[in-house]
Amino acid sequence: MVGKIGLVGAGAVGSYYGLMLKKAGVDVRFLLRSNYEDVKSDGFTLVHHRPEKKSEKIYNLKIYKDAQEIGICDWVIIACKSTVNQDIADIISPMVDSDTALLSLQNGMGNVENLTDSFGNDRDVVGGLCFTCINRTTPNSIESLLAGYVQFGQLGKVLSSRTNAMVDVFQQAGIQVKRSDSLDEALWKKLCWNIPFNGLSIAGGGITTDLILSNRKLRHRAKVLMKEIQSAAKEYGILIEDTFLERQFSLTEPMGAYKPSSLIDFLDGKPVEIDSIWGEPLRRGQKKVVLMPELETLYSELKQVSR
Repeated sequence: MVGKIGLVGAGAVGSYYGLMLKKAGVDVRFLLRSNYEDVKSDGFTLVHHRPEKKSEKIYNLKIYKDAQEIGICDWVIIACKSTVNQDIADIISPMVDSDTALLSLQNGMGNVENLTDSFGNDRDVVGGLCFTCINRTTPNSIESLLAGYVQFGQLGKVLSSRTNAMVDVFQQAGIQVKRSDSLDEALWKKLCWNIPFNGLSIAGGGITTDLILSNRKLRHRAKVLMKEIQSAAKEYGILIEDTFLERQFSLTEPMGAYKPSSLIDFLDGKPVEIDSIWGEPLRRGQKKVVLMPELETLYSELKQVSR
């Protein structure tokens, strides 16, 4: 086993994976904020939509409002929005000592580097990319529309034995996993979906993914954005096939009227992860003198509407 796990950011994604691990017998301690009282009184409701819809109540959770009460952990999972990255070291430091490993399940680029800058690279700092469709529909209700998988990687190196043990635990909990020898490659590939569909759902006027696909102009913009990501990734030695880009469209079709996570944040009046999803890849592309005018335009649009 991997020992004691502290989980920070019990939104849709964090709660789902934390609950799946808890159900498998893993010692997970949830740090909760706004939904603490809801979970304390009524647990979590976990709804699976595939292969058939079923709902389950999960009680007897180890929940806390203060990281000091959780104490030092073997692993800390960070699933909060990257918009709080400037505060994440202060938030999780009561759970971290010199032997604590860190796993980021956050969107976008720069999250693992942020943790490394704060806590050093003499520990396992892991990126977990969640290719999934999960929504939190009430403070304590989590709906998995498409479970998907989590892809794990570490910057500049293959997965350590300790990280592989964590990946094994995810797999034993019924979560599909992939292991990557290149975290950068996995990040660039995930952005091929996140950048167009999260971004255009907001820039298009607060619309779901099916409306992006059915709109000729927005669908074309999505393809151009993917090609720009492909070009930037190539300058970092990462080849993304055209067939991979096309597959992003075919994978999105069956989602129907899906609201990407950034759209949900935008509609709820919450901060959108503009910098990590759109800003950081744009800066990395510009650093390699890659022309990315469509991404630059979208980044500007999102900054204006998300103020």
